[in-house]
Amino acid sequence: MIASYTVDADYVTEQTLANGTTRKVAWEGTVMGLNSSNSQAVPNYTTYGFAALGVLLQSVDVQDGNQVAPVVFRGDVAEDYCYDNGVFGTVLSATKVALADRIQFTTVNRL
Repeated sequence: MIASYTVDADYVTEQTLANGTTRKVAWEGTVMGLNSSNSQAVPNYTTYGFAALGVLLQSVDVQDGNQVAPVVFRGDVAEDYCYDNGVFGTVLSATKVALADRIQFTTVNRL
């Protein structure tokens, strides 16, 4: 299941793009949390202590302010393509436990 959430730009860190410019981008596959004070999605929920929400379905650029983006909150997700706590390709055990009732993380053979 997928739902749209507003991504809170205040919690998204700047990323250096291939052309050398920097933008506030939350990448596809980022584990997201829910800020209960404003009902907005935030990346790397464990860093800020928010409740686990799901996984960002597509990248979102929030350089110019909050944007709405789709979040997978129930289903199967390939762990190999996730960003959790800023690290690509793995999901923390705490995240798996927090989302266990909604998301099954699987490993994809990339050979």
